[in-house]
Amino acid sequence: MTLQSIPENAMGRLRAAKAAMLDRQDTREILEAKDEVLARYSPAFQPDTIGTIDEDVLRSFLYFENNRHWSGLNRQVNRVCGDMPTTRAALFHLVDEARPIAERMQPVTDIKGMGKGIITAILHVAYPEKYGVWNNTSHDGLVELGLLPKTPRGASFGERYAAVNKVLLQLSAALDVDLWTLDAVWWFLHSDGEDEDTDQPALSTPDAPAPSPTTKPTRFALERHLHDYMVDNWDMLDLAQEWDIYTRDGEPEAGYEFRTPIGRIDLLARHKRDPRWLVIELKREKSSDAVVGQVLRYMGWVQKHLIEDGETVEGLVVATEGDPQLHYALEVVPSVSFKSYEVEFRLKNGPTFEEFAKP
Repeated sequence: MTLQSIPENAMGRLRAAKAAMLDRQDTREILEAKDEVLARYSPAFQPDTIGTIDEDVLRSFLYFENNRHWSGLNRQVNRVCGDMPTTRAALFHLVDEARPIAERMQPVTDIKGMGKGIITAILHVAYPEKYGVWNNTSHDGLVELGLLPKTPRGASFGERYAAVNKVLLQLSAALDVDLWTLDAVWWFLHSDGEDEDTDQPALSTPDAPAPSPTTKPTRFALERHLHDYMVDNWDMLDLAQEWDIYTRDGEPEAGYEFRTPIGRIDLLARHKRDPRWLVIELKREKSSDAVVGQVLRYMGWVQKHLIEDGETVEGLVVATEGDPQLHYALEVVPSVSFKSYEVEFRLKNGPTFEEFAKP
């Protein structure tokens, strides 16, 4: 794709998103923070320094109050920093420009928690004129506009990012904005302000209403909290005995809010031993029969685009409880099952002063 070949309707929508973005004070603050963030972190992400980067510096970058641009990266901070010698070595390979970008990704994609949002944010801050950010928000925008480049099946993460980055650079030039600003434009592409994403520019939102006094303490405040809890604690769930969250090169948790042209699958998993896929739809409160159609739609897409000969796909609804409509629907859809969840919170007595004071 060249500048001239970008469809005019896509450019029109991006120009409108750019204008909407510049009308927002909170977005202007994000854009104005660019020089400060680059001055703080770009020197630490260079080849001659990143190999010895201090853990506190890397940790701090993953928090929005410091990077001033991406919320949610801090979800992975403990995993990314869990083995700093390995992480430092992988990051050194990532920013070493002696090799093409497509060849520099493999070590860093092996770091647990180091998904495309974190990887490309680090690359962007290291080389802000060369590398754009490929995260869930920009990916969705590229798909929506028909601009996501096609890569051969089996292409590595590095090969796919190289193709995406080429498009991002072309769009940056066409819109006459830098790559930092382009990354903020993607959020405004969706006029309906769809679900908050975990790696998009963090914009202010109205305060959530206080929970009702009758709200059960075992329920999550937001469905995203349920998503995050299940991903972060997957190994402790019964599901983990048979299922793994779907992974692919460069995306260790690709199955988390898996993007498809027909919507987002909350969790996509594969069986540890059998040729089976599992579509999981999460609801923080009770669920009705409408979710069955949603799960079947995603199952159909997985069957058409992901599974190979001999593989099957099934569905699972997870909620606090199900209503009669849901259970009647499930009676005739044996490929979809239901599980309820509860979260236990307990307090226990702490150590006595004498126990605490023991050497």
